[in-house]
Amino acid sequence: MLNLIITSQEDFWKKSPVFFQKDRSLTEYILPEFKERYGDFSSISIQDIVNFPCVFAYEKPLKQDALIGRITNIQVQQTNIRLDYSLTEERICYDDLSQLTNLLDMGTWEWNRTHWTIKKANLEDLKPYFSSKKKNNPTVFISYSWNPPENQKNVFSLIEKLEKDSIHVIYDKKDLHPGQDMNYFMEQALSLREVDAVIIVCNSDYAQKANSRSGGVGYESGLILNQIRNEPLQDRYIPVASERTDKGELPLPDFLKSRNCIDLTAENGYDCLKKAIYDVAGRDDKL
Repeated sequence: MLNLIITSQEDFWKKSPVFFQKDRSLTEYILPEFKERYGDFSSISIQDIVNFPCVFAYEKPLKQDALIGRITNIQVQQTNIRLDYSLTEERICYDDLSQLTNLLDMGTWEWNRTHWTIKKANLEDLKPYFSSKKKNNPTVFISYSWNPPENQKNVFSLIEKLEKDSIHVIYDKKDLHPGQDMNYFMEQALSLREVDAVIIVCNSDYAQKANSRSGGVGYESGLILNQIRNEPLQDRYIPVASERTDKGELPLPDFLKSRNCIDLTAENGYDCLKKAIYDVAGRDDKL
C-alpha cells in the first residue's frame, strides 16, 4: 500500500511541514475498508500510515513532477492535518503520470482533485517510472553579491526559476549553516564533482568587489579565476549579468570582461542560461 497526496498549490512540496485540508484527507477516492481502518487517524492508524511510502503529486494543470518519499509525522488539527515528510532523490516525470492511472487504481478525474488517499498499490510497480533527480537533473552553484538588496531579490527570483525547471541550486543563504566556515563553504562548493555549473551573477557591486578582492565576493572570485585562468574554452563557469550600467554596458569584473556573458535583462536571457546549464550537465568532462 502507499499514500497518494495530490495538491493544487504550486510548489507545495518544496518544504516540510505542510498543512493539508482535513476534509480532503482519506475521505475520497479510497477503498471503503481503508477509509474505515485509517480515516479515524488514531495513534494506531497513524503508525501504519507513516510506514507506507508516499507519492507527493500535483494536480495535472500545474504540470509538475510527482515526488517520492515518506510521511514522517502526522498531527491532526481542527481544520488541517500537519504532515512532516522526507523525500528521496526519485521523482516521476509529469509526462509519465497518466501511465500510472491503472497501477494506482485511480478515477478518471482523480489527477485533477486535491486529496489524500491510500492506494492498494506496490511502490515496486512504480519504479520503472522513476527518474533520479540527482542523476538526471543538473546541479549549479550560485556566486553573487548580497548588495544592494534588490540584487538579492533578483538572485532569489532566478533561483526559483531554476528550481522550477528541475535544476538543483546550491547557495549560501540555503546551504551555509550557522557556525560553518564561509571560505571553506565556497571552496567546497566550487570543487564538488556533482556541481555541473557555477553561475556567476554579475552586478556593479560584484564587479567592484571582485576587482578589489574585497569581502566574500573577492575571495570567491579569486577561487574562480584560479580555475579558469588557463582554460579559455571552459564553459562550466557561466557569467550572467543581472543589470546594465548607466552606459548600457554589462557590469563584468576585469577577469570576466573577455568571457561570453549571458544578459539576463534580455528577453531570451533566462532561456539561454537554462540551455547552457543543461548542455554542460550532459557531459562528463567538467573542468
